[in-house]
Amino acid sequence: MSLLTPRSLPLAALALAAAASPALAENPACAVEAYEFAWRGQIAGFTVTGRFSYDASTTPANGIVREQDLIALDVSFYDPQGVLLRTYEDNQDPVLYPTVNFAFDTLTKQLLQDGTWDVDDNGRRAFNGFMMGVGNPDLRSEPGSQIGLAFWSRPKDDSTPHIHVDDWDLSADVPGAGEFGFPLGFSSHEDVAFPFRTTQNRVDDGRVGEAYFDAEAGVNNLATDLDDSGSRVRVRPAERSALDLRDRLRCRFGD
Repeated sequence: MSLLTPRSLPLAALALAAAASPALAENPACAVEAYEFAWRGQIAGFTVTGRFSYDASTTPANGIVREQDLIALDVSFYDPQGVLLRTYEDNQDPVLYPTVNFAFDTLTKQLLQDGTWDVDDNGRRAFNGFMMGVGNPDLRSEPGSQIGLAFWSRPKDDSTPHIHVDDWDLSADVPGAGEFGFPLGFSSHEDVAFPFRTTQNRVDDGRVGEAYFDAEAGVNNLATDLDDSGSRVRVRPAERSALDLRDRLRCRFGD
């Protein structure tokens, strides 16, 4: 029995294996669609970018593509200066990343992002949320319980829609302390974005980190103007790249 799988091989070897191995059963009906997304934080200016792909010939009837429907999901985190912190490849893998949640609306071509991070709702699109990266947002108040970077939507159903970036560390002894050691941007989070709240509103809330805004000390290192609202995750068709071959081969020959 062949042990070759599309996920375990480099692209060049993958193309050869696809032609040679009878264990790779072809699905000629594949119609791969790929998209890119980007987001920038409202307070600190952390950036998250990514790329995902799926087989449009098997899109669910409700038009919502979820993590189990994806061919690939790669997510990258950057600090406020644009330095890459970490990339999570194949973030849709339920074994490696069991808490990841994803919902792409094929009708509007947008990521569903206003709902609670772990909610899937086929009937009410606005209730769907997301979680990418690694970790469990429900453990955010338990320092030292997990490690990694997380990008996720609101924590509960009665919260106003917003998005977080969190950096967790197993050695942390206070909520919000992270592996990379960045100052907190808002509450216990490294960064946030509230699409329906201005930055001034967040400052007035009193939970913006002093490293980014302190009126008495004359500090204003905010990533956005005070009258700006927080950004949503923006999605667009992916540019052509070598990853197109990976996606086509995975789609045609399985995982």
